[in-house]
Amino acid sequence: MNTKFSEALNNSSRIAIFSHAEPDADALCSAFALKNIIYNNYDYKFVDVFVDGEIGELYSPIIRNEILNPRPYSNYDVAFVLDCPNVERIGEKGLDVIKDIPFVINIDHHETNVKFGDLNIVSPKVSSTCELIYILSQVQNLELNNLIAKQLYQGIITDTGCFTSLTTTSRTYRVVSELMKYKFDPNAIKEYYFKNNSMAKTKLLSMALSSMKFYKGELFTTMKIPYNAFEKSGASFEDTMGIVDNGININGTAITAMIIEKKPGFLYCSLRSKGLVNVGDIAKEFGGGGSETVGAFQIEGNIDSLEKKLVEIVLPKLQNVEQVDEIFF
Repeated sequence: MNTKFSEALNNSSRIAIFSHAEPDADALCSAFALKNIIYNNYDYKFVDVFVDGEIGELYSPIIRNEILNPRPYSNYDVAFVLDCPNVERIGEKGLDVIKDIPFVINIDHHETNVKFGDLNIVSPKVSSTCELIYILSQVQNLELNNLIAKQLYQGIITDTGCFTSLTTTSRTYRVVSELMKYKFDPNAIKEYYFKNNSMAKTKLLSMALSSMKFYKGELFTTMKIPYNAFEKSGASFEDTMGIVDNGININGTAITAMIIEKKPGFLYCSLRSKGLVNVGDIAKEFGGGGSETVGAFQIEGNIDSLEKKLVEIVLPKLQNVEQVDEIFF
């Protein structure tokens, strides 16, 4: 893997980086961090970053001073696809660019990744693609700088929910500790993403919590955010970040699903688990992906019908689960 990765970088002059459509912070930050790592360590290379779909205002600090979705070259030597369990997640515009690129490197942390690349660097044991990019940079002896460290930190802290996700490991803390040796303000980033709720987001949270339903006791919980909730609250899709954790944080809940109607008839579902059922596998049934404890997918349909379908799928998986053990420390 190390040899192929090095050869791909050393022998290429034009590089395209893709991440998943409708990106989150990990998708954007891993893409730009990789681009900046290449520029920081190699001369005479051209790198373009492509991300399909809308980018919310929440992530505007990430894309500030970065070039995104330029007019593509007629040919690239290598493509990096980041944070995507399958290549289709880069979206139609990305697929049109990548189809003629001769070598694809797939870098991802989702357990449901289908290994679509010519080189697959996939590890579900890391918290985020940004953590994996950091590990790769160390293995390859690639130098970071303050900007790269800041970008990687943002991806890690958001994908772990400020280190509350079960995907957070001792290695994650070690990586973050190394990143914090660079010059940026980690506390400001933490405040921005986790202690900066607008009144609109607070209203949206209230609506989501009021929609909560419980199944098999409280083992499975669901929340729904219909499209008109955004209109009523004045919130945006980015304001849904972290709301799903209110379900999985309930003592006794094993799985939580939050269904969001991003546009009329277009649904996004976020899944969380305490590890008793693999929610990445559930998301995969709907064309998405994830890991044992985190999953997501997008689908067209009716919000109530999807909730009913999830109940039909999840409850049999909880058949032999009587309760979630209390946590002691």
